[in-house]
Amino acid sequence: MTSRFTPIDGLDGVYTARLGKLSCTALRLVDGSLCLYSPVAGLEKTLAGQANEIGAASALFAPNHYHNKGLAGHTRAFPTAVLYCSDTARPRLSKTTGLDFDASVKLNAALPTRVTMHEPDGLKTGEVWMVVNSGADCALIVTDAFGSLARPPGEFGQEATLLRGFPRYGIEDAGAYKTWASGILSETAPTILLPCHGSPVRSPDLATQLIGLLDGEFLDAH
Repeated sequence: MTSRFTPIDGLDGVYTARLGKLSCTALRLVDGSLCLYSPVAGLEKTLAGQANEIGAASALFAPNHYHNKGLAGHTRAFPTAVLYCSDTARPRLSKTTGLDFDASVKLNAALPTRVTMHEPDGLKTGEVWMVVNSGADCALIVTDAFGSLARPPGEFGQEATLLRGFPRYGIEDAGAYKTWASGILSETAPTILLPCHGSPVRSPDLATQLIGLLDGEFLDAH
């Protein structure tokens, strides 16, 4: 199933699209162009067809070293776009893709002030989260840290999940990660989750849900 990039209600300049079970989030930058968080292979054609409607991509963000399959197609579709990733993710990404990446911190100047980037402690994949503050809502954009069930395009779920392979493949220091993640979730109190795996989630108790997943037996088993 492929969906068009559609706006997230309550979050100005934030769009999401899905191909199969993978989702890509697009954020409008200060110059009006878009940053794609975790470009999904095949969605470059979708965005190219919507460029006159919502804008073209000028930034391609690889949010960890595993999510790289869509980068080559997107660089061909948007040849002037700059690729970004964290310093932790860059060695494996560069080796796997043969592409050059700027440091994620260089993207800060192009992001609206309401969007902030955060690299969790205790992970080994270089995953970067984005937090979008917008009035009554706060959205958390993640890669593999959390997910949700895939629902029909445009629908929100109410419950987040923990990806089964994440503790083994994503976490290096479970204690450091849980402490850091619990802190940022308590501080930002997100009400919307935009995961790469599954559909958006909207819930007033989302932060409590996510912290509960961090405290679950599954993560402790890592």
